[in-house]
Amino acid sequence: MPSLRQLHFGLQPFAFQLLKLAGHDVRVTSVRRSWAEQARLYERFLAGKSNLPAAPPGKSLHQYGLAFDLARAGIEPHDDPLLAQLGEIWNAWGGHWSPSDPVHFEVRP
Repeated sequence: MPSLRQLHFGLQPFAFQLLKLAGHDVRVTSVRRSWAEQARLYERFLAGKSNLPAAPPGKSLHQYGLAFDLARAGIEPHDDPLLAQLGEIWNAWGGHWSPSDPVHFEVRP
């Protein structure tokens, strides 16, 4: 099960605070990824099997503990107003979030 404790230690307090603001319906769906996992996600994206973008292996901040994904069960992420609200908060805190990948929250080095 993904845990925000897999993030870089400096990012953890902010991620935990965002999750607390999100409420009980929001789940952490991905944190740190291996090369193989990132390659599988990237291949699915290239094949049109995912409407969420994925970076090629080596280019994803998930691989470095600098990104995490959040989602709510049963709600299409692109249509979820809560993810957009959380993204605005994340951006205001200095992180990076984009509506093109609404589950993805990161900090750029």
